[in-house]
Amino acid sequence: MKIYCISEGSIYRIDSGKPQQLTCGRIRDYLHAVNEMKKRDEWKTTGKGAQFMQVQEKYYETEGEFLRSLSSDGERLIYGTFIDGVGGLYFKDPETDDETYIFANQTVDPGRVSCRNGKYIFDAGEGGYERHIGWLNTSNGSTDQLTEGFTSESCPFISRRDPDIVYYTAMGYARNSSGQVVEKSPCAICSYSAKDGSLTDILSDPAYDYIKASDDAEGNIYCIRRKYEPTRRNSNVGTDILLFPYRIIKATFGFLSTFSMAFGGEPLRTGGRNPAKNKTADERELFVEGNMIKAKRIADSDSSDEGLIPSEWELIRHSGSGADTVIARGVMDYVLLDSGVIVYSDGRFVKRLSGGKSEKICRIDLANCISVIE
Repeated sequence: MKIYCISEGSIYRIDSGKPQQLTCGRIRDYLHAVNEMKKRDEWKTTGKGAQFMQVQEKYYETEGEFLRSLSSDGERLIYGTFIDGVGGLYFKDPETDDETYIFANQTVDPGRVSCRNGKYIFDAGEGGYERHIGWLNTSNGSTDQLTEGFTSESCPFISRRDPDIVYYTAMGYARNSSGQVVEKSPCAICSYSAKDGSLTDILSDPAYDYIKASDDAEGNIYCIRRKYEPTRRNSNVGTDILLFPYRIIKATFGFLSTFSMAFGGEPLRTGGRNPAKNKTADERELFVEGNMIKAKRIADSDSSDEGLIPSEWELIRHSGSGADTVIARGVMDYVLLDSGVIVYSDGRFVKRLSGGKSEKICRIDLANCISVIE
């Protein structure tokens, strides 16, 4: 079993309990081309003539989340990129490092790919909010979009039990009278039937997000469940009006105190606390899977089993009858193997779950898009 994942913008292979970074040919070639163009155009923006003419150096995109997704088809890795306004999907042989172009398309931002019985399906967006799923022909790069509307469908998974069924994560948006997006709906698990084109709501709840669905040979649905966090909070106008003067005074004092600490090294009030230390040392903010979360700051020692993802992010099994079963807590991403073994990330470790027992495989921060080639 060979495990691959994305961590902090790079692909890693986990080998003998250690992460080994792999090269993405598309990103490597792009950065090399940019460096060559910078060298070629350097004379245009340097020297007294360029300064006199106020010639500005041309902007080249050299930093960003170029790597969008990672999947596998059982033999090869499939990774997606979005660079300089162009998205692409590529096959990669992790043993030889050979890569094969699948497609490149302006404005298309590719997501995860699911493969079964020679069929490929993926999700993609074209800027803004919308993402949709569609079949992918890897031989010529053509696509056949399946869903539409002002919605986001992502993380498709071709069913093990019935390859004509595709599970995916669905989310909608609400607009105001001006047409601006003001809220997102809770994420739900839906299915698409290739037999008749029907769409079915499988798992939804106003209080929870359900994301990243898969199934086993018995038809049980697995997914991550987390508390739904609306974009906008309900407010009490009366309370806000009463607290307005207090908040203005607090903000003004906070600014002056910060200014005093920055330039004088002392707070305005004796014994006052440093505004830079307002947050506790036990928490830090992380933006994960579209959600701002409070992640625990833990010791660097690998002896602890504690992860970064809150325990409210639960990997559950839904059987269609009775209560859902919680398989693991604090789960950021996972992959369910045909054998029933689950490989998952808690934001700090990649772990293996089998027979109800979890064991650490490797320490690697914020491992996502976990893929396994057996």
